[in-house]
Amino acid sequence: MGQKNFAIASVLAALLTITTHAAAGIYKLVDENGHVTYTNAPVKGGQKLQFNSSETKVVAKVTTMAPLTRGDFPKVTDGQQKRRDINRRQILENELATETKYLVEIQQTLNEAIKKLRQAATNNTQLLLDTHISENENIKKLRNQITLHERNIMALRAELGNR
Repeated sequence: MGQKNFAIASVLAALLTITTHAAAGIYKLVDENGHVTYTNAPVKGGQKLQFNSSETKVVAKVTTMAPLTRGDFPKVTDGQQKRRDINRRQILENELATETKYLVEIQQTLNEAIKKLRQAATNNTQLLLDTHISENENIKKLRNQITLHERNIMALRAELGNR
């Protein structure tokens, strides 16, 4: 209980300091680029902001609010949570199906690119020299995409296994 009182006292002291500075004056300065700066010290070209008593009361009300506890958060029924869990699982399963589809498509594209490169090598050495660099870059990109989709699939399967 002592720590809680200390925390409340610390927050109130900080807010008292802030409101004291607010009473002393808050100044707004807009520079030539439109950037706005607020300060508690008078500045050349700055405009002193005026606060009325109702605004001060709002600050006082905010300072007396109790901190939120776990019991203050909205609660959901077991049925609502079950529907959320089912919805979440369906989303994950759909994502897994999509990633698997993309993986198969990219693997097919990679196999075709490798086949074309091998055919070029057997048919014409000059063609191979001309296309070798771009084909190798394409194959490298495809392999990177395959790795990405494989990682996504593993992560989705792990997440589905956690539920």
